[in-house]
Amino acid sequence: MKQLSVIGAGNVGKVLGAALKEKGYPLAAAFCRTDLSRRTAEQVLQCFVYDDKCRAAAAGDIVFLTTPDQVIEEVCSDIAEAGGFRPGQIVLHTSGAHSSAVLAAAREHGAHVLSFHPLQTFPGLEVGLQSLPGTFFAVEGDAEGFAVAEELVAALGGKILSIPTEMKPLYHAAACVACNYLVSLMDVALKMYDVMDIPVQSAMEALSPLIQGTLRNIAALGPQQALTGPIARGDVSTILSHLGKMEQQCPELMPLYKELGKYTVDLARRKGTLEEVAAKEINKLLGG
Repeated sequence: MKQLSVIGAGNVGKVLGAALKEKGYPLAAAFCRTDLSRRTAEQVLQCFVYDDKCRAAAAGDIVFLTTPDQVIEEVCSDIAEAGGFRPGQIVLHTSGAHSSAVLAAAREHGAHVLSFHPLQTFPGLEVGLQSLPGTFFAVEGDAEGFAVAEELVAALGGKILSIPTEMKPLYHAAACVACNYLVSLMDVALKMYDVMDIPVQSAMEALSPLIQGTLRNIAALGPQQALTGPIARGDVSTILSHLGKMEQQCPELMPLYKELGKYTVDLARRKGTLEEVAAKEINKLLGG
């Protein structure tokens, strides 16, 4: 098997490195910037961890650049200038936001470059390893590297999602909406419970079954058919009561409630459960 190098062994680097090593891929080297990170990486990856990123990259046939997003291009350029890349190497970064274009310096030295983004969160090693099976990996870049990417995804128990290079920002925006904005929406719901003096833990326990059930319905039916609630059934009086109480207790949350409501009106129209008269009345209440 081709040997791996991991440049920047944070959570993502450690998870991918450890998982691929378990599947038989030899880890040639890793690079970490600080002494503490190097010691941690040595324990987890059980390979030599350099304090020189060029030497670490040169040791691998497949090089993962798992540094923070904002320094990927800089690190790639530094390694290229120091002679750490060679023809035939596969160089991948795992950023969701950036395309393979930020690895141009490696390509100029003959390497094949890809962006290789796991559509998953990695808060820690153990949770990350458990989350990998079934994860989709968004891959774009040089066609010569796709066969290797497919092998890596298969080894990780994932599925490949090929996207156009120029659409990488839109892909990442969608992921942020599905993940980060869901977290923000939960924070909004918890703030509403806090107004009622309900502790966060109790609120989470109360809302969790509803959230999990909703996610299951979305997975089984799709968002349109999974939509329920007052907007879906055209319940104008309930929306009016929401707005009245929010204006009294948490007016700062009303703009978000209204914007989401206006989008939900359109979704309910598409579902076919919202009559046009009620849709217009609800939209008017929401400022649409």
